[in-house]
Amino acid sequence: MQELMKALTDVAHSNFSVELIVFNILLSALLGAALAWFYKQTHRGFSYSQSFVISIALIPVVSTVAMMIIGNNIVSAFALLGTFAIIRFRTPIKDVKDMVYIFLALVAGLGVGTGSYKIALIGVIFMIGLFYLFYKMNFASIRRYGYILTFVFDGKIGDDEAFKALFKKYCKSHSMLNVQAIKDGHTLEFTFNIHFKDKNMSEEFVLNLSENKGVSGVNLMSAKNDIEV
Repeated sequence: MQELMKALTDVAHSNFSVELIVFNILLSALLGAALAWFYKQTHRGFSYSQSFVISIALIPVVSTVAMMIIGNNIVSAFALLGTFAIIRFRTPIKDVKDMVYIFLALVAGLGVGTGSYKIALIGVIFMIGLFYLFYKMNFASIRRYGYILTFVFDGKIGDDEAFKALFKKYCKSHSMLNVQAIKDGHTLEFTFNIHFKDKNMSEEFVLNLSENKGVSGVNLMSAKNDIEV
């Protein structure tokens, strides 16, 4: 047992020249920056985080440095694994796709750190190509030109038939997602999923709805990608 442990601790680290270290760090930083830029350009929804994008850019550099430190030393590898095990993510991941970016950034850094340049470069380029293809195709989306409409209606002041008429005029289809009574019970907060006959008329619809008596707090947001998870 002692001989085995001695053999493990005697394994030498890989020799990295200063030039190679700098090259590896720069290459991993370039791959990370490319991933971060592409994520920013194709991001959809409300869960965008600047710190998350910065993390994507830095993860390859950190993993590259870690792999160069470890080299072929198994003891160092286990020590580093133990260090990572005590690190906790303080920010919850709201989009499952974000986990793919994190894992890809980590793998890119590991590839550069171990000298697998071709695999790292081809892998990142190929994955960006897939991300872009799915982005342009709106792959797996089940909604088109959908919107989430919320507004408050006071039944003491207005008539609900007025806004129902607007729905018939402007909307191809609509469905009520939620209704909540507030204040004295005469005031209701509605949430609808609507599809316009012509999406270019959305501003006119919001303006006309806001002018109805009893209607306030009108808010319209695109649901094409934001409500799909």
